[in-house]
Amino acid sequence: MSRPLLVSLALSLSLTAWGPALAAQGFVVYSARKEELIRLAIDLFQQETAIKVTLLTGKAGELARRIEIEKEDPRGDLFLGTTAGVTELLRRKGLLVSYSSPSARELPEEFKAPDGTWVGITGRVRVIIYNRNLVKDADAPRSFFDLTDPKWRGKLVVASMGERTTVGHLAAIMALKGEEFTARYIRGLKDNGLRVLNNNTEVRKAVALGEYAVGITNHYYYLIQLRENPASPIGIIYPDQGPGEMGAPVYSITAAIIKGGKNLGAAKKFVDFLLQPKGNRLLVEGEFEIPLFPGARLVGEERGILGLGQFKKAPVTQVQVADLESRVERLFGALLIP
Repeated sequence: MSRPLLVSLALSLSLTAWGPALAAQGFVVYSARKEELIRLAIDLFQQETAIKVTLLTGKAGELARRIEIEKEDPRGDLFLGTTAGVTELLRRKGLLVSYSSPSARELPEEFKAPDGTWVGITGRVRVIIYNRNLVKDADAPRSFFDLTDPKWRGKLVVASMGERTTVGHLAAIMALKGEEFTARYIRGLKDNGLRVLNNNTEVRKAVALGEYAVGITNHYYYLIQLRENPASPIGIIYPDQGPGEMGAPVYSITAAIIKGGKNLGAAKKFVDFLLQPKGNRLLVEGEFEIPLFPGARLVGEERGILGLGQFKKAPVTQVQVADLESRVERLFGALLIP
């Protein structure tokens, strides 16, 4: 069998240029996750099912706009989002198909759409990372809200809202603490010299290099940095774990079947595969994410990574976060520009 066809196309291409070609190539996945992070799972799915997968990667919002533009004649079959927010928006616009996979029965309800139109497949935790050459372990910040303290002036970095988990993080704070508190918090960070970079990769590199002492990012960037350089002086904190504190937000990679897609059967099989132990393990291990299923193997445990149930999770659902993401972008987008 020839090597499966995987394509990653620039989103600036016109619909007429790439749309019919993709549709002719079989089952099409629109993915906000990078190709290298899901390649192993796609390769195994193709080998086991003989279903050819064509992959188009891009930013979640850009892919969602394509799905909406194409709604009369969908070119894609399945959407993989980096958080539930964009996927939930597609659901509310009636652009997704409900499918309750038998493989999702043990998944916590908060990681499923109310009507079955999307499902979480892996999770990521919002954490604090720090440079251990600049910050002693005992002195590392234990709360997101400690970072407005003058001791961290000019020492903190975060990714822009081009990263969906930056948006989701602020949406979680707003859901739990209100809009006024969230606005004061962001202003406090900015007044304290917060530096905004383009993405989470830049954040973890800047902290590892000692350009900044502390960063807010997702837990797996800590593991990616250690894989790239095991000697990196980088530490990780699961924040706000004390009594009365909000806990660390958790977000899920989501899978959703596009309404009107030409390959409904293949899309359902792929969702099943991503939720089954064999496929899900490849995603967890390939992306350094945490499993959402009870008892699944956790990657990075020896490095201090914690799974669901091992840390205090922020008591906010994926839908609650999704409800507030667009408002967060309108209110604070101009403040979080690189």
